Amino acid sequence: MGTSCKPRAWRRALCALAVLAALTDPASAQQIVPANFFALIPADPGGRMAVSADTMVFNANTETVIASGNVGIFFQGYRATADQAIYYQRTDRVELVGNVALIDPEGVEYIADRVELTDSFKRGFLEALTVAFPDGSRFSAAETSFDEGVERVYTEGLYAPCGECIGTHAGTIGWTVKAARIVTDETEQTIYFEAPTLALLGVPVLWLPWLTVPSDGELELPIYSYDEQRGHGLSFPLFRQRVAGGTLLLTPTVFSRQGLMLGARFTGATGPVSYSVETSGIYQLDPGAYTGLAERRFRGAVQTSGTFEPTEDWTLGWSYTAFTDPGFLPDYDIDDGTKRNEVYAEYLTAQSWANIRFRQYVPLGSKSTRWASWDEYEAAQDRQAFVAPFAEGEHVVDLGAGSGEVIFSGTMTGIARGLDHESGVFDGEQYAYGYAGNAWHLSGEAGWTETWIAPGGVTVSPYAGGRLDLAYYDGGSSAAGAPGEETRFTATPIAALDVRYPLLAKAEGVATTIEPVGQLVYRGSGESVVGIVNNDAQSLVLDGSNIFSFNRWSGADRQDTGLRANLGVQSQTQFDNGAWINTVIGQSFHLAGENGYTQTDGSTAGIGSGLDRDASYIVAAVEGGFTPYLTGGFGVQYDPETGTVPSLDARARSTWNDFTVAATYSYEAENAALGVEDYREDVGVEVTVPLFDYWSLTAGTRYDLRESELIRTAAALEYDDDYLAFGLGARADGPPEAWADDFAVEFKLILRTGARDEIVDFGYSWDDE
Repeated sequence: MGTSCKPRAWRRALCALAVLAALTDPASAQQIVPANFFALIPADPGGRMAVSADTMVFNANTETVIASGNVGIFFQGYRATADQAIYYQRTDRVELVGNVALIDPEGVEYIADRVELTDSFKRGFLEALTVAFPDGSRFSAAETSFDEGVERVYTEGLYAPCGECIGTHAGTIGWTVKAARIVTDETEQTIYFEAPTLALLGVPVLWLPWLTVPSDGELELPIYSYDEQRGHGLSFPLFRQRVAGGTLLLTPTVFSRQGLMLGARFTGATGPVSYSVETSGIYQLDPGAYTGLAERRFRGAVQTSGTFEPTEDWTLGWSYTAFTDPGFLPDYDIDDGTKRNEVYAEYLTAQSWANIRFRQYVPLGSKSTRWASWDEYEAAQDRQAFVAPFAEGEHVVDLGAGSGEVIFSGTMTGIARGLDHESGVFDGEQYAYGYAGNAWHLSGEAGWTETWIAPGGVTVSPYAGGRLDLAYYDGGSSAAGAPGEETRFTATPIAALDVRYPLLAKAEGVATTIEPVGQLVYRGSGESVVGIVNNDAQSLVLDGSNIFSFNRWSGADRQDTGLRANLGVQSQTQFDNGAWINTVIGQSFHLAGENGYTQTDGSTAGIGSGLDRDASYIVAAVEGGFTPYLTGGFGVQYDPETGTVPSLDARARSTWNDFTVAATYSYEAENAALGVEDYREDVGVEVTVPLFDYWSLTAGTRYDLRESELIRTAAALEYDDDYLAFGLGARADGPPEAWADDFAVEFKLILRTGARDEIVDFGYSWDDE
């Protein structure tokens, strides 16, 4: 029979059951179990509920209501089923017995043998709970109790992202985390694991007496490391606690040669402010293992970053790094390269965006970089620019249907550099990444654009606008070729026209769209180096990705000038069997006015790019999936004046029944203007052979065709079942006779969730350094 009712007890029962539906967000990543796994019981939402059963008996003597046989409860998108449901009116208790299951609106299924809810449903008890998520992962517990707003206790809890963890050949796959008890505190938003065990392929590999993880915390494992200066090291990132509204992670690391290093990371949020502070320090037992500034007893560093979101549109933030010596972070594998101390503000809406930053570059170097003194380090830092400020923005005004839009954009950059940052001497000229002194550059551009579709399908997109630049440089550099003190104002009228004529060709089993493209771009200024000194536009490679660009410079300090035409064709071909090919080919022509790519600015930008003449290189690119088993492509530059190929890159990959062969080829011709006297040509190949189940062997090499010698050789034995991946490999650089001097052994471990999000991606390399 079936009946519809709205009793208060049944509604409470379902609300208590609904706690299971709030246990998880299946899309979450970066933790042992999904975020909000242990959420509060939802408030009584009210509303009508449908209850159905084969029989429903009201017993006045025992004051019970018993629904038996195919019991179903349907309420606001939730579906609960059981063999029997009993409501005890005297004690205000509900019991669901036998094959209890709940499916929430997201499709997450919760299964238990028995559910008993007591004490006005604030406390409950679930036996043999199993939660099955849509992504295939499962959480189970032999016994579960919960206290609304306080804590949950799961006895013999087990999380398995691989579900039943049975592979295609009936073997155990993936990884699991099991604990004697899992206690969650909603007030502290913390999960306590008592005696947790991490098992890989069903084999326990890591046991801990306890583990504390915030409900939104990442899983971190002990890490082993080694290098000659530190010795053997083992870190324990396991001591995590909620403190002052944030999360504190303490990580002690013991090094056999240098002693104990203490690390701490605090992350917190207060209203719209989110921040982190990370610090580490060590009292080195053997400071003589290092040289220069690193040869000291105490070494340490502090790094902090954060954001502040006062409104929906604005984000403010900062980052800062300080240290006892610049080599500490790379020496202890914490950080390397160049860091940025900065404060910034960002603004973003549907029509506008803006970004302003004050930035200092902080060189850390690498393990091979050693500064002998602070004067030497400060000289390296003085060669880096201090940016105060860097600002850019854009605003779009939609003029309505058929009228186009107006785009306003601008940049402002202030640069202070203590020393020249020289890059080298090529073809008798000294080039520099940046000149000492102070420079300012303000630029603003406004333009109108629209897209019209003419009869026959021709697409016409005009652009009309202008750009203003105001630049100043104080002439602080004494380098040969550096400009003197100068103030420059330029006004650049801009007009462009983009015309495309897409043509569709169909044949049996294939469809191709061919689109001839023609562009005319005019920039009326005779000044290409509008910033006087070039700090932000030093990267330029002509290829298929930018052949149809109005301005190819990466920054505001340079711009295209004169009248230029870009001509070419691009096409997309789709086959019914799933194969596809995309191609582009084009050439750029300088027709009149000043060619901005021929002007020198102290950097190597534009030199030897193929754009520094009336007719550029012809560039082409092809990408495709040519069969279900073969993908690849190539990009090429062709010089029509000499009939030579300045550069060519090609790649192909074939996969069939888990066998994979990948090959690459790269060629770069000599370029005397950049000091490149010899061509570079190398080829690489990598082969993956499946062994059994989820195991494979990968081997590869790269070979220098010009020098006729190996560049790198590597091999690895790997396991990957989509949830767990690990491997052990070796690599060697150079020819075989040099392998003893440059040989490394590498290990990796990856753990993935049911949604295939990586929560652990650990790799380590043992080499001769």
